[in-house]
Amino acid sequence: MSMELYRRRYARRAQVGAALGIALLGVVGLAFLGVGGGSALGPGAEGPPVRALLVDETRTLQASLLVNLLAAALRETGLFELEAVFPDVESSFDDPLGVNPDPTAARYELILIVPREEELQRLRQLWIVTCPLTHRTRPALLRAVWAIQGLVEEGSGGRLRAVSVADDAIPGVFAAIFERHGWLVCE
Repeated sequence: MSMELYRRRYARRAQVGAALGIALLGVVGLAFLGVGGGSALGPGAEGPPVRALLVDETRTLQASLLVNLLAAALRETGLFELEAVFPDVESSFDDPLGVNPDPTAARYELILIVPREEELQRLRQLWIVTCPLTHRTRPALLRAVWAIQGLVEEGSGGRLRAVSVADDAIPGVFAAIFERHGWLVCE
């Protein structure tokens, strides 16, 4: 590998890391300021917290640390019962979870995917995977989706977007896969 190619490749990774860092630090700042936080009636006013899974596909320590800051910001809202996984995928369009080996294991109402740096740089999206959002969707789940979208967009200064099944086809495709594989609960 030529030195110039090496420099360009790592310069691009540094740019992605910096953009993700700025975005997620903004998210954390907004969470600590209370933007997007719980309701006036308290976090339990609309039922139990949303069971959520954070899928961190990033591969660098810096990016993973920033995703951990995002997780902390989401927990601060009081809307989530949050767990995380760190799959190793070749592409962010691969199924990061596979088939749930234990049908009695935890199932989630919301799965937030942070794509690998390569896709994140190109798409500038985090994916909020839920069942279709309808008039029967639990209010706490709607608030959770809106909180994620608000925190990511405001915290990144518009550099990143969190898109849901209502905004883009990718979360919808993952929703169908995750429901079939036993990770996503649709009621």
